[in-house]
Amino acid sequence: MHELIERSIKEASHYFQNFFIHDYGRPGFLHRVDARIKLLGTFLLVVLAVSTFDVTKILAIFTSCLVLAAFSGIGVLKVLKRIWLFTLFSFLIVLPLSISLRFEDVLYVLLFTLRVATSLTAIQILILSTPFNDVVYAMRGLRFPEAFVSGLWLAYRYIILMFTELMRVMLARESRRMTRGSHMEVWRKGGESLGLFFIRTFERAERVQLAMKARGEKVIAFKGSFSKLDKIYIIFMAAVTLWWIVI
Repeated sequence: MHELIERSIKEASHYFQNFFIHDYGRPGFLHRVDARIKLLGTFLLVVLAVSTFDVTKILAIFTSCLVLAAFSGIGVLKVLKRIWLFTLFSFLIVLPLSISLRFEDVLYVLLFTLRVATSLTAIQILILSTPFNDVVYAMRGLRFPEAFVSGLWLAYRYIILMFTELMRVMLARESRRMTRGSHMEVWRKGGESLGLFFIRTFERAERVQLAMKARGEKVIAFKGSFSKLDKIYIIFMAAVTLWWIVI
């Protein structure tokens, strides 16, 4: 039983860490679009997805996201691998509503899950095609409050740091364990590992904070003129919005 728990923790840590990490693969169409335009486009897609329960409109936005992923070299399968766990969690959250087996309740559960999947797909396309530092620079370029952007930047760094440290603690524990041990011993060692994990996370976070202060932690606003690819992306977003309004 404890081995299953440990494997689940490792897999969950690996999944959540990858969810927030940018993919530095071969750049495609979307990678060269201005980060400010992509940020506004992602916000538009999320708003369109969550502002309706019309299945046709939600599928239209979901299809548009998959088209963007396919034509940008990101890959539809890669996006789906990143969103499946949160989508499943949202489905399980609203699943009790369908116990009555009424058509309206079952339809609500399915549409709610589809809305979450569509929103996550749009966010993942932004994450996969844009380094997070470009995202925060774009926020400053769009006049987001500096306190909000700086807090988001620190939170992102610490989330990655936390999951990285968790994986290292789990790996160190496995490399030093010679026998399976009893359940009580596993729980005791697990508590020790958890305490070590928090201590190392705080220590590493403090070092990161000091390093950022030493190098200057002010977030610079992203500036620059729009290219032809930016205009193509704007036209695509306008077409998707018009399609959403008409259907």
